[in-house]
Amino acid sequence: MENYVDVAIDWGIRIGLSILIFVIAKIVGNIIYNTIIRLSEKTKKIKFQYKKTMKTLINLAMYIIAAFIIISVLFKNLGPMVAGLGVSGIVIGLAVKEPLGNLIDGILIMMNKLVVEGEAVEINNYSGSIIEINLNHLKLKTWDGQMIDIPNTVVWNSSIIHYWPEDIRRNEISVGISYDDDIPKAMELLNEIINNFEMKYIDDDHQPAVLFQKYGSSSIDFIVRYWVKRPDFFSSKNELAKIIKKEFDEKGLTIPFTQIDLHMMNQ
Repeated sequence: MENYVDVAIDWGIRIGLSILIFVIAKIVGNIIYNTIIRLSEKTKKIKFQYKKTMKTLINLAMYIIAAFIIISVLFKNLGPMVAGLGVSGIVIGLAVKEPLGNLIDGILIMMNKLVVEGEAVEINNYSGSIIEINLNHLKLKTWDGQMIDIPNTVVWNSSIIHYWPEDIRRNEISVGISYDDDIPKAMELLNEIINNFEMKYIDDDHQPAVLFQKYGSSSIDFIVRYWVKRPDFFSSKNELAKIIKKEFDEKGLTIPFTQIDLHMMNQ
């Protein structure tokens, strides 16, 4: 009876230590992650793009370390266990081949910064914004709101289109004037509008421009090109269209529309 009590106490202590080790590993993982985040935000020298993935990797590393310690605590004699691993090693290897491949490719994706969270891309004929990069797959939110899980192996072996690799993007709007209007006057007004447009981005390498496009069927067409920060891409175009229409109305310039003239012939 005493032997059973001793065994129960012994295993109780081992299990208690195992739980404590697991809790400590989780706490240490959180401390390491929070320290890295604070340092990256304080120094501003590290552009931290994989917060969720980094937290997962740190926790995984701590859990693996904790698992080895817990096994050594629970099983003092590891000889039979190690021998058993040799028999089942092939089966386990085949079972984890694909997940392990996704894990390795995920690490390569992050090391090479192949894609980053928040980036707009097209991968394997799916286009959208990357929401999260995990250890075995990434989550991509399509433009119509669908959530697609793409394995890291597919990402690594696919051609990737990066839609907006920079924080700024060129935008343009087409504007037509009547053939009765004065071309220099229209171009001067469009240049004035775009130069005073507050939502545009401008520096030495990114200048706005007003360019002749073509002689259309019912209008003389121009292209107004400008650079804008990525979040303002669509809203800036809406605002610019309103301003152009208002200024054209005030200055007496006409934005024409296609008309069809019908000639009735007497029989």
